[in-house]
Amino acid sequence: MIDYRLSQGNKNYIFFLHGWGGDKNSFKCVENYIELDFNMVFISFSGFGASAVPQKPYKLDDYVHELYELIKHVYDDGKVYFICHSFGARVAALFIKMFPNLVDRLIIVDGAGVKPRRSLLYYLKVRRYKRKKKLVSKGKLNADALDKYGSSDYKVLSPIMKQTFINIVNKDLKNEIKSISCPTLIYWGKEDKDTPLYMARKMHRWIKKSKLVVRDGCGHFSYIDDIYFFVKTIEKFLCD
Repeated sequence: MIDYRLSQGNKNYIFFLHGWGGDKNSFKCVENYIELDFNMVFISFSGFGASAVPQKPYKLDDYVHELYELIKHVYDDGKVYFICHSFGARVAALFIKMFPNLVDRLIIVDGAGVKPRRSLLYYLKVRRYKRKKKLVSKGKLNADALDKYGSSDYKVLSPIMKQTFINIVNKDLKNEIKSISCPTLIYWGKEDKDTPLYMARKMHRWIKKSKLVVRDGCGHFSYIDDIYFFVKTIEKFLCD
């Protein structure tokens, strides 16, 4: 069972799905501002926080199934709400495709899952990396020749989590996002550089029952950049 924390209440269950590199404490700041009496479940996916690293590289559906098992363990009596950030939106999109009757409302915050726009320079870098990686595997090049490739977050991962990361980021979730039919709030930071605003607009077009809120002056962690406005916005959405 993955690590989680339950803040007990008397209303519906909200499951908070963190971004890549986060854990059950990623939304702790939000918890302190929410005035409505929800049951709030803060989780750490496998490989994050106090949850164990998987014994093999995960694919997205592995995270979906572990979330399903947790929901059934914590609350097996109706639909739930999801509030998800970045990577958590990937899990939520596939979860809803696989279990469409379990989620009543969805809040996506600076979510991932839309195929990014790539420049020619990006594809040239990928090609160069693959060529050098092949030379390293043949012993014709030192492994440190690959050090400049990949983000800082990627470089510190264990081998299993590196492959997990590759499995996750390479999955285009357009069809899964289009299949979302529950009422959805898409909340985005206008200055988000990790998941740019065009991704939010695509999600808004693809999800029929969606509302888009864009917050000026906020980045990829828009829910932290303006906590008070975020909480008031989601409370209104969840209670309408």
